[in-house]
Amino acid sequence: MSPAPMENRSSGASQGAYWACQLAGWGGYGLVYYLAVLIPFHAAGPKQILADSAYCVAGVVGTHLLRMAIRGRAWGELPYARLAPRLMIGAVLVGALQTAALDGSLAVEGLMVRGQPGAAAIVGVTVFSSAFLVALWLAVYLTVHAVRRRRVAEMDALRAEVLAREAELRSLHQQLNPHFLFNCLNSLRAMIDEDRARAQQMVTRLAELLRASLRQDGSSPIRLEEELAIVNAYLELESVRFEDRLRIRREIDANADDALVPPMLVQGLVENALKHGIAQLSGAGTLVLRVEQNGGTLCIEVGNPGRLQGEQESGIGLNNTRERLSLLYGERAGFEIREDPAGWVRATIALPFVTREAACEH
Repeated sequence: MSPAPMENRSSGASQGAYWACQLAGWGGYGLVYYLAVLIPFHAAGPKQILADSAYCVAGVVGTHLLRMAIRGRAWGELPYARLAPRLMIGAVLVGALQTAALDGSLAVEGLMVRGQPGAAAIVGVTVFSSAFLVALWLAVYLTVHAVRRRRVAEMDALRAEVLAREAELRSLHQQLNPHFLFNCLNSLRAMIDEDRARAQQMVTRLAELLRASLRQDGSSPIRLEEELAIVNAYLELESVRFEDRLRIRREIDANADDALVPPMLVQGLVENALKHGIAQLSGAGTLVLRVEQNGGTLCIEVGNPGRLQGEQESGIGLNNTRERLSLLYGERAGFEIREDPAGWVRATIALPFVTREAACEH
């Protein structure tokens, strides 16, 4: 659905609400005047009702013309010192229009008939009271308009922030791909002369991984099951290089398969564990991948034997992980990497547990 039709519908709905408020407001005022003034003073004849109706119609027309002036001449952008005189003059002019409509419709003796004693004073009082009524209309209209402008400004700012975050996420994703590709190519180069069959197998897995990586834009989450498929392909690729030195233990909660996660997130943790953990061991090492759903939280842990190094803690991959989690989840996500007393390094991520169905409902 394109933005233009949505904007047109929004504008049409706004216009409809405006006219509904106009008719309800002035119609309600006319009804209250009829019930509170004309009936108690026994002046509810046809001509008085006609005059009351003409007064309200003039109010609708006059305030609408005033609204056109406010919108067409951008009075809402003016400072108060320049806006106030314009509004006062506008209120008096509309009050005069209503008074003229009332005077022209009420052709009965004794009230607002030209040449009668006190007619000028009555006209003046009517213009003043009408201008005061229009001033109240202006206060309501400008308040509603200011609230709407503030909401639009907030929505524009939010839209700009979302676009900026998406751009930053794409930038981070583009940093991940070359880093991951270079590691794989280095492994492949070392394997070509040693075992051509395994090298061919690595090329096949690499192609699968690159295809999966290129399908992702870095900002749209994917199901955990899809992410783990990428991780498994990556581990199969690295198993060719490490041979018996790499052992893998998976502890995956089946209830977490449908959880949405940022693409290449788990793969980045696994890559970091292999590079700074398993690859640094003289013998074999076990990489542990643990995923658990705990209420509304998805916990992902990647562990490897070894010691936590400064380079491992502040590398590009983990910094990207921190940035992506911050951009996508803010304070709702947590990430830490630590060394425990048993000589294991564990990288742990805690995310809100959200499925695609739940996301669509919101």
